[in-house]
Amino acid sequence: MNQLILEQAIEIAHSKYKSKQYHQVKQILQQILQHSNENISVYLLMGNVHYCLSEYQQAVEIYSYVTKIAPDMAAVHVNLGNSYAKLECFDDAIISYEKAIAIDPSFLKVACRNAVYVHSMNQQIIPALEMCGEVLDNSCDSNSLNVTLGSKCNRSNPSPTYSSHVNIYNKLHIDGDLKNGIRPEEMYMGISTIPWIVAIKDLVDLTNSNTLLDYGSGKGIQYKTVLPEDENHTEYQNLRDYWKVSEIHCYDPAYPPHQNLPNRQFDGVISTDVLEHCHQEDMKWIIDEIFSSAKRFVFANVACYKASKSLPNGKNAHCTIRPSVWWDLVLKSIAQNYPEVKYCVLVKYIWSDIKGDESVFQVLSNLKPPELAEIELNPSSTTIRQIRQEREDLVPHTLHGKDERVYYPLVGVAVDRKSTV
Repeated sequence: MNQLILEQAIEIAHSKYKSKQYHQVKQILQQILQHSNENISVYLLMGNVHYCLSEYQQAVEIYSYVTKIAPDMAAVHVNLGNSYAKLECFDDAIISYEKAIAIDPSFLKVACRNAVYVHSMNQQIIPALEMCGEVLDNSCDSNSLNVTLGSKCNRSNPSPTYSSHVNIYNKLHIDGDLKNGIRPEEMYMGISTIPWIVAIKDLVDLTNSNTLLDYGSGKGIQYKTVLPEDENHTEYQNLRDYWKVSEIHCYDPAYPPHQNLPNRQFDGVISTDVLEHCHQEDMKWIIDEIFSSAKRFVFANVACYKASKSLPNGKNAHCTIRPSVWWDLVLKSIAQNYPEVKYCVLVKYIWSDIKGDESVFQVLSNLKPPELAEIELNPSSTTIRQIRQEREDLVPHTLHGKDERVYYPLVGVAVDRKSTV
């Protein structure tokens, strides 16, 4: 194969790679490598193709070869680390990330963000916490677990930041996010529950639950506007009918219509995109409150990444960003007091590789493997027939005065002056 034909073939391979025609690229590169084994870019592209085709062992072999002939290419070490991680060779993945950072510190953010997930999957809590603190949350360090588990805060005596945090979110309900142009009625509507409606339905069925509490529900719009359907294309008028439960109660301390937490238990408690918005000093009593409110199951998801937007005080909306190994220990320390309660908590990471950013989850649960296998934990399985665009009952409510809370509702919402958060 002469040089001109070789260059043309490589150009075609790159073009097809950009359009994600990976099998065709693989065939072209195999032919090229039969006639030339000196072009590093061909090997790199072949390694990328193997990775994109989930052929991770072949990717490891190609990337490893490239690191031997070109040891100072930091990106290749990152790609090798990602390939090792996919094979669950976590120690090798960390070594590759460390080599990449040593060669080029600009790879610190990507490599370390992936390393948080890898360390956590490998049950290495101290490295996971330290890495998380370095790239995601500077309040996260090796003492973070002790701060949470040793906290004396409770519902009656929360951390100094708890009430101010509630007021910040209440103001967002009232004014919207002025900086980012988000209207009040669109703030914290409750739609974060939607990707998990199938998983929640499976838990409801598994535990024969009939009543639910949405802890941190926001405005609760999902229970009024979502029209789901099941795998048989049976249509439902709301989530209560879809889940086949008799009651769904919304609780959110920052939205006055839902600010009162009932002094009773529900069969199941769900809490979606909530816990990462709570400070670590309050985490123990909040999670305990969630478990104590449940008779049969708890479902939650939590983010291990920075929120895309900051609060009006300039701080990131995700104020407690922790790896799954941290959440696992916190959950176990609390769940042991509620042995009758099944729980399923999903920790979500942003994984970065040659394909871009994607969401990956680690499941924390006390469900037995056969039970867990019955729970659909893929958000893409959610089937929504329609989401109504009704907003008439989502008028903002505000908190006023030193000692009392006053609702300012539209038609259909009664005025209340209860002072309990």
